[in-house]
Amino acid sequence: MKLLKYSIKARVLCLLASCMALLLSSPLPAYAQKSRDESQSTMRWEHSDDGLRRRLEIRGKAEFTDDYTDVKSVSEGGWVTIEEHRDSQSYRYEVRRDASGQITRAFFVNGTAQAMDANARSWLAKFVLDVVRQGGIDADKRVQRILSQRGVSGVLAEIDQISGDYAKRRYYQELIKQANLDANQLRDVLRQMRTISSDYEAAQLLIGVAPMLTGKEAAIQPFFDAVATIKSDYEHSRVLKTLLSQGTPSRALLVLVASSTKSISSDYEKAGVLKKVAASYLDDPTLRDAFFQTVGSIESDYERRGVLTALVKTGNQGEEVLRLLLDSAAGMSSDYEKATFLIAVSNVYTGDSRLKSAFLKAVETIKSDYERGRVLSVLLKNKQIS
Repeated sequence: MKLLKYSIKARVLCLLASCMALLLSSPLPAYAQKSRDESQSTMRWEHSDDGLRRRLEIRGKAEFTDDYTDVKSVSEGGWVTIEEHRDSQSYRYEVRRDASGQITRAFFVNGTAQAMDANARSWLAKFVLDVVRQGGIDADKRVQRILSQRGVSGVLAEIDQISGDYAKRRYYQELIKQANLDANQLRDVLRQMRTISSDYEAAQLLIGVAPMLTGKEAAIQPFFDAVATIKSDYEHSRVLKTLLSQGTPSRALLVLVASSTKSISSDYEKAGVLKKVAASYLDDPTLRDAFFQTVGSIESDYERRGVLTALVKTGNQGEEVLRLLLDSAAGMSSDYEKATFLIAVSNVYTGDSRLKSAFLKAVETIKSDYERGRVLSVLLKNKQIS
């Protein structure tokens, strides 16, 4: 028995050793990783990509030169450290300010202090500008300066050089905040921002744009084109809900909202948007059809009942709306959800005999004798059938 245990253990150890050897012998894939962490007045930015590792750390507050080629100053007791490593070569630049207010600068190559020559200053200038750009540092100041010098197109060209979604979003937000964008300029911003891959960053930006769409018809379709790039149902619905909270939506906007909502996969998120705007779709036949087509795309009977019930509670509906409500309910597969909704409608429209045929048509689709009887008893009580 002991020999068997040792034999099994030996085989396991041998297998693990083989796996480790395989991993060590295989080349690691190239990867890109960026992180930015701010806490207790220390900011760190790091970037790693295919053998190149760059790092910036700022303790306290740092001020850069106007052309972002060097560090101009740092707050008392603070420092700025800039590092770059590629293969066996490394560079480090430090700027510190002591308690007496004295600023010191030091440059290191492979850990050895050296004087700053033309090559070192060229490396530093390129590094500082790139890390400020890619890290979203001083985005407000840089957008303001670029706007004054090169206008909106200049800011968009600057953003086009940024790879990270966080930094892109910061620049776009500052542009929207600082520039009085017309419809065509906002359209251009929305078209370019579709390159943002992060659903969260895209949603945050679109939520900021939503209040600006009023009166800017040229930007509305590009806005929804940008929304369509969001893969997360939660973020997608969050943008639409924010948009719908911006006053009374236009007819054209509501048509686009219905189409965008229909593309949401999650029944829960889809229902959440529809509940928010149910009453807005009732007066116009085209909007009404768009609304009920979107409701029909909800596969969950529970979520569909929730949307239809929210519509019933919005007020006294016309016969056509009530007929569409009952037709949509008839498409539910759950007898319980269907019966529960029909009872809710009956209780709201007590004594209303207009819907007798529509009610009976919906009741006929209930397979459960119990649920069918439950509905019929309520219809009789409320004098909707006799």
